Amino acid sequence: MSDSIAVETVRHTSGNHVQMSASNIAQAHASAETQKSMNFRTVMKIYYKAAFWSAILSLALVMEGYDLGVINSFWAQGEFLKRFGVPDATGKLYVPANWQAAVNNAALVGEIIGLALNGFLSPRYGAKKVYLGAMVMMAAAIFIPVFATDVKILFAGELICGIPWGVFQTLTTAYAADICPIALRGYMTAFVNLCWGIGLTIASGVVRGAISIEGQWSWRMAYVIQWAWPVPLFIIVLFAPESPWYLIRQGRPEDAKNSLRRLAKDGYYSEEDLDAELALMQHTNELEKADVAGATFADCFKKSNLRRTEIVSCVWGIQYFCGQPMINYTTSFLANAGLSETNSFNINLVVTTMFIIGTVCSWIFLGKVSRRHIYIAGCGGMAIALGVIGILGFFPNNHGAIWGLGVLLIILNFVYNITVGPTCYTIVGELPSTRVRQQSVVIARAVYLCVGVVIQQLVPRMLSPEEWNWGGRCGLFFLGTNLISTAYCYFRLPDTRGRTYGELEILFNDGVPARKFASTAVDEFQLTGVRQDWVDDKAQEKYIEDIRSS
Repeated sequence: MSDSIAVETVRHTSGNHVQMSASNIAQAHASAETQKSMNFRTVMKIYYKAAFWSAILSLALVMEGYDLGVINSFWAQGEFLKRFGVPDATGKLYVPANWQAAVNNAALVGEIIGLALNGFLSPRYGAKKVYLGAMVMMAAAIFIPVFATDVKILFAGELICGIPWGVFQTLTTAYAADICPIALRGYMTAFVNLCWGIGLTIASGVVRGAISIEGQWSWRMAYVIQWAWPVPLFIIVLFAPESPWYLIRQGRPEDAKNSLRRLAKDGYYSEEDLDAELALMQHTNELEKADVAGATFADCFKKSNLRRTEIVSCVWGIQYFCGQPMINYTTSFLANAGLSETNSFNINLVVTTMFIIGTVCSWIFLGKVSRRHIYIAGCGGMAIALGVIGILGFFPNNHGAIWGLGVLLIILNFVYNITVGPTCYTIVGELPSTRVRQQSVVIARAVYLCVGVVIQQLVPRMLSPEEWNWGGRCGLFFLGTNLISTAYCYFRLPDTRGRTYGELEILFNDGVPARKFASTAVDEFQLTGVRQDWVDDKAQEKYIEDIRSS
């Protein structure tokens, strides 16, 4: 059956039409069905290279998680306080809450700048070039916190380091969603959360070990260690394949084929297989163009993209509202409650390991359970822990209550990292339209960071003995925001598990309610106006089967 015979029209209930040849439609259909039929074991045997490259690029987030862990732990570190602290009325050194908030928010502001740069640069130059450029900037920016002499220079260092971190935050998630097939997509987007956890755990270990070091290198060395990442990652990523979706949108199908070939095991793709895979990507691209033809930030707020942008923005913002910010201040939280510096850092180390343990455990569920159900259950589980933390906060001088707070923070972080933490990255990676994925992820992360600016102003004041001195009672504040977040997810968060990007396009175009996403049947290759010899469904099915078997 020749492509020259006719151009068929794919039409969906939303009214969108896509012009494609009959052969390409069948090839795209065959490729979609093949992807959906693969389980995790099969897809790893074939696409282990895609998993490798996704994991390598995501390792950039280890640096951000590491620095976040370092700076939040240092607020209670003796040698750090000698350099940056001021004495209170009793002579005890502390960093004022306004400077704690300012330094933490400096990184967030820098990340917002980096997000904007990535949203502008990646669609034009591709993920690989932007990643390499950001890595060079990262290596240079580390000099500032290493040689900081006062809190103002530390503030500037966090701000400038935040710019490449902002690039990595969204670029890595979008890249993972671009290069991984359906059965692998959830695991590799969730791997981003694991990288955060690795960074935080390394930071906790480094800061715990630095307690015994006297002098300025007890805190400077922690920043020096960040140079262990940029050079090797830069060299390895020089050889990474570019996103085939980016190449399709740039009108470079042959380059996209080469990229697809590099993401699978050697010899897996025949030319016919590559044509089928390419046809599916072109088909999805055309479906999305039929809804919103552009690929700019403004297009994220048009038609069905508006709903997608709202959901991914809220899902990412919920990471702050669900109670997770308390975990970032574990050391100062417990130290202010009356626990010794050593025990505070010991518990903090256990808390941060939950990022790794929880994320690995989450992989058991990601391939089998609805993203929606995981997210809602996670918020609910965290709400219980927050309620108990809030109650214990009314017993500030009770030694048992203080240790109870430490145990509950460990449980809170485990629940977060088996549910909300990694699943958020999966949802954010899968849910946007492929044409504006980079821009949608940038907007969502920008919302997350703006929420973070507010929360980072509040939490130090909640915990500081010189300010509000809420202690564990701040758990009740986050319990309230958590319950609101859970209600939002119930009514607005759809399930994306096992769906092709074309199917998601149709579900959003048709305005399917979030609670019905998983149960709604979708045929993204529904045909109208086809040739007479295709009126017989069996003839069409036979053609598709011939393509698949070849």
